[in-house]
Amino acid sequence: MEVEIYEGDDLVTLQVKGEIEVYSLPEFSKIAEAQLGIAKRVTLDLEKLDYIDSSGLGYIVTLHERLQKNDQELVLINLQSHVNRVFKITRLDQILCIASQEPVG
Repeated sequence: MEVEIYEGDDLVTLQVKGEIEVYSLPEFSKIAEAQLGIAKRVTLDLEKLDYIDSSGLGYIVTLHERLQKNDQELVLINLQSHVNRVFKITRLDQILCIASQEPVG
């Protein structure tokens, strides 16, 4: 797994490449946790995400909750169809903000 970080005005985008699963989760969570209290919106660009397991899904929900407690927003963008399907099957698409591209504002 690789994560590239892009920073803008009140926005941080984490572009994730590879897999978010039990073995890469400690590294991913360390990078994501560093964004707590930094920007108003944290965006996960998942265009290059090949795979996510249940531990990755659980962590994204936890990250969403932690960011909300800090008055921050989590937005997932550019999900490939097979990754998007996982979020729909688990109904996480009803809890998380999922957009086809970077939201404006």
